[in-house]
Amino acid sequence: MLSIFRSRVVSQFISWVLLIAFLNLIHGCFYYKVHKSEGPVQPALMKVQSDRKFIILHQGTQVWHFTNITVSDNTVSGTISKLIGHTKYTTTLPEGVNRYKKNGKKDESEVLNEVHIYVTGSIQPTDIAVSFPIKAINKIELYDPASGATTASWIFGGLAIALPVLAIIVALTKQSCPFIYVSEGNNDKFIGEIYSGAIYPSLERPDYLPLPAPKTEQREYNIIMTNEVHEIQNTNLIELNVFDHPKGTNVFIDKYGKYQTTGNLQSPQKATNLKGEDILGLIRQEDTLTYFGTGPEKDPALRDGIIMTFKRPEKVNTAKLMVNARSTYWLDYVFTRFNELFGKEYDCWVDKQQTIPPKKMKNWMLEQNIPLSLYVEKKGRWQYVDYYNIVGPMALKEDILPIDISDIKSDSVRIKLEYGNLFWEVDYAAIDYTVNIPVKHRTAQFISAIDNQEKDVRTLLTNSDLLYYVQPQIGDAVSLKFSLPEPVDAEQTVILHSQGYYKILLNLTGEQQKKDLLAFRKKGHFSEFSNELFQKQSGEN
Repeated sequence: MLSIFRSRVVSQFISWVLLIAFLNLIHGCFYYKVHKSEGPVQPALMKVQSDRKFIILHQGTQVWHFTNITVSDNTVSGTISKLIGHTKYTTTLPEGVNRYKKNGKKDESEVLNEVHIYVTGSIQPTDIAVSFPIKAINKIELYDPASGATTASWIFGGLAIALPVLAIIVALTKQSCPFIYVSEGNNDKFIGEIYSGAIYPSLERPDYLPLPAPKTEQREYNIIMTNEVHEIQNTNLIELNVFDHPKGTNVFIDKYGKYQTTGNLQSPQKATNLKGEDILGLIRQEDTLTYFGTGPEKDPALRDGIIMTFKRPEKVNTAKLMVNARSTYWLDYVFTRFNELFGKEYDCWVDKQQTIPPKKMKNWMLEQNIPLSLYVEKKGRWQYVDYYNIVGPMALKEDILPIDISDIKSDSVRIKLEYGNLFWEVDYAAIDYTVNIPVKHRTAQFISAIDNQEKDVRTLLTNSDLLYYVQPQIGDAVSLKFSLPEPVDAEQTVILHSQGYYKILLNLTGEQQKKDLLAFRKKGHFSEFSNELFQKQSGEN
């Protein structure tokens, strides 16, 4: 049966994938999301006691600092001690966007480091030691960045079966990129990630992120760029592109930096996955339904994707395919497990990658089915067109690519999106046959870029050159202020143009798994590796 993502409603398998996904986002952030995962799962506790996490054990009105955790024979054991100088965090709008407040002042540093474990029944400590059954755990609570939400809370209804320890491993090795927020009054709204996948200097690339349209009479636009994971982020350029255009049209910038307009987006007439199953209802409009893939299978395919049929007007030679999609948390997890194969040689391997031509690395990613690849059917055969850049798992992103259909003579166009199994999530896809219209394009005036050290770093961000603004620590943030030009048409669209790269920081030990790594020279092995992990974890769940 098809897996259908609806707001706060997920299948059992997707529940623990989401648990992995949200657990891996606790490395420093501004906003938090409530999420409940129901069904038989087992909390992965042993790794959560990283020195970066402060674990609090709750039983009724009693609260302890919980350390030295071990899990065996369906029992959780550890050491408890009194909480000293601990601050209790509350929120005034449980269902809205909030920062947690300390003594009336905004302060996230402590809450972001916390994990709360709630147990039912009676705990009988022996001196400083404590032990209780896994099934006594009622809830694990932590704090995650997300759009428009508060606490990330996983509530377990009867923990009889085990969730693998992998969830917490991922929490300590999240791979990401700079997070972008837009300030709207008293709230900072999370929008998405920039230059995802540019993990070496040689992969530095421009990125174009659509932002919310300014309000009427709004002349100032404020953005926050943050580092929220264990990596060093190097941003070369930040600028705000402003487009004025007629009402009823939209403006995008494709990955090549060219603006594309749409005036008549059309949903597909038909849409199936690669198995031929109808998924039109999931991708024909932007909503809470997305296509993630099929559920757990005994022998999952290496590739997945969407085949769409669109009506084609007469005498039309070009088209533009707009997608609203994102790469998945599962893809992040598979990359983490891939990196672990390098063991203590990981840093050396990263240094060597910087000497490899970017084209070779991009070809490897395509061979491993990692990007969202675009094909068009011509004369009964699928012809590769291009690929959409990796987006990151935190937010869906609208992106667009042009397609030459001049040699298609039929009254329909068949398009395929293809990627490795479980690597992408697609919310919406639509085609537009209209010709790009002239628009007024200007760059907003860059007023200031104030970092968390109260320094204005704007000069590091105004040009694509050898000067970079570096965010090396979790919690590093910079507030970007722009002055919008006066509108000259009915609609105004703003798109953030950024450029940079980031280095993932992993503290890996152990020997390099050379034999396993050599297998990745084979085309498609990354998908095979992913499916092996998938089978192992779904088999344990």
